[in-house]
Amino acid sequence: MKLTRDSTDLQIYNLLTERCRSGEEMGKVLGISRAAVWKAINRIRQNGVQIDAKKKYTIVRETDVNPYKIAKIAFRNLEFLEEVHYYTSVDSTNLRAREYGRPNVLFFAESQTAGRGRLGRRWESDRGGLYFSITLEPPFSLDDLSKLTLIAGLAVADSLPDARLKWPNDVMVSGKKVCGILSEIHGEIEKPVVIIGIGINVSNPVPENAIRVQDFWEVSITRVFDLVLKNFSRHYNLMVEGEWEKLRERYVEKCETIGKVVRVITPGGEITGRAEKIAEDGAIVINGKKVYSGDCIHLRNYRPK
Repeated sequence: MKLTRDSTDLQIYNLLTERCRSGEEMGKVLGISRAAVWKAINRIRQNGVQIDAKKKYTIVRETDVNPYKIAKIAFRNLEFLEEVHYYTSVDSTNLRAREYGRPNVLFFAESQTAGRGRLGRRWESDRGGLYFSITLEPPFSLDDLSKLTLIAGLAVADSLPDARLKWPNDVMVSGKKVCGILSEIHGEIEKPVVIIGIGINVSNPVPENAIRVQDFWEVSITRVFDLVLKNFSRHYNLMVEGEWEKLRERYVEKCETIGKVVRVITPGGEITGRAEKIAEDGAIVINGKKVYSGDCIHLRNYRPK
C-alpha cells in the first residue's frame, strides 16, 4: 500500500484519531462526498482499524501496527518524506527501495523474507520486529555519505534504554545485538539516492547472540518507530546544518568499540588492532589507519604477534 500526505484514507484516519466525526463533517473538511468518505472508511477497516458508525464514525480499536498509524508517525517526524510504502510481508525493504529508486520515501514491512545484513548475511525478520528503509538525497558531498550510517545507528541507540554502539552501526544492549543497519547508495554518482535500512528486534524470535527490546523494556513497535524517526530527523537536520562535530562527539560517547582490540573485515581484506578513535571524517582509526566501513569484531583474547 502506498500512502502520501494527501491520501484520502490517511486524512480520514488522522481526523478520527483526534475525535469522532460524522461522514458529512469529514466530507466538508476534505472536499469530498459522503459516499467517498464511506468508501475510505471501509478501506481503513480492512487494514487493522475497527471503526464504529452508530452515530458518528469512531475508532474503537486498532492493531498496533497498521498502514495508517505507521504513515502518520512517519510523516509527522520526517518533514522531507513524500510517500510511505507499507507491506505485510516483503522480500526486503532495502530491495524495494532500490527498485523504486526515488528519494524521500519510507518502506515499512511487518516481516521480511530476505532481510539482509552486512556482507550479504541474512537478517532474520519475523513478525514482531521493526523493519524499514528510508531513501534520501542528502544535500552534501559524497565524502560525507558514510556519516549517515553512523547517525542512523546513533538515532536508534538514543531511542533505547542503556543501548550502546559497536562501530559502525550495530546497536547493542547488555552485549547483545538488538539492531542492525544496512546503508546503500543507488543511482548516479552526481545525484545518488542513499538507502538507510533499519531492523530492530522488538518482540520477534531472535538467535542466542541477539536480544529483543521486549527483553528489557515493555514498549510497542510503533513507540520504538516513533522514537527512532524523531531522533533520526533531529540528527539528520543537524548534519544538514553543518553540525557533524556535535554528532560525532555524541557517537563517541555511545561507542563501545573505542579502546578495544578489533578485527575489521572489509572488501579489501582484514585489519586487526586497537580502535583508537572516530576521526573527524567519520572513519574509525585502527593502529593509525583509517577504516570507513566493514564488519567489526571485538577481540577479547587477542595477543599481537
